[in-house]
Amino acid sequence: MKKFWLPLLLVLGLGSAHAAPTPPDVAVKETTEKMRSLIAANHAAYKADKNKFYAVVDEVLVPRFDVPGISKLVLGRNWRSATPEQRTRFQSAFKNSLIRNYADALLENYDSADAKFQSLRLVGGETDVTVKAELIRKVGNPIAVGFSMQLVGNDWKVYDVIIENLSLVTNFRGQFNEEIKKGGLDALITRIEGGDVVKQAIEKGA
Repeated sequence: MKKFWLPLLLVLGLGSAHAAPTPPDVAVKETTEKMRSLIAANHAAYKADKNKFYAVVDEVLVPRFDVPGISKLVLGRNWRSATPEQRTRFQSAFKNSLIRNYADALLENYDSADAKFQSLRLVGGETDVTVKAELIRKVGNPIAVGFSMQLVGNDWKVYDVIIENLSLVTNFRGQFNEEIKKGGLDALITRIEGGDVVKQAIEKGA
């Protein structure tokens, strides 16, 4: 299994926003278990209707992620020169492609590992933390994962995932920058909308 696939399954379990900010480590643990339970109870139905599962993942995943923040970090300096329309298109295409890729992997591998989370001592006033976890796989060594989270409004949102010291954002930024140098931002967005670029970037970074 590619290095990025299994750890990012946990990210898909970071449920929807709460009325009051739940401590980030508690939110990760509780909602991961919730997502796995949903899949266990509806596995056959989700496999039979992928669009139904994508809708569930979209509902659970998107509110927990700082999509504009991630998009800005991934594009780096190209974000500053992008037009409002390009920024909107990129955010939508990147989010949708990421969901589709990881949803498929999640559906197939949701029960292949258990997560052991480290307790987080949140100091008053902190707005940026890292939730650390270790994935205990049925086959292979444990995988260290860190969820970079920041307080956005009244909720904790993920803006990066660190897997064995490799940043998901950095991985995408490096590869997308190369794509932009070759063909420009519009060409990259079109390719992402086509559905293959995100998967390729994940596998190249594995």
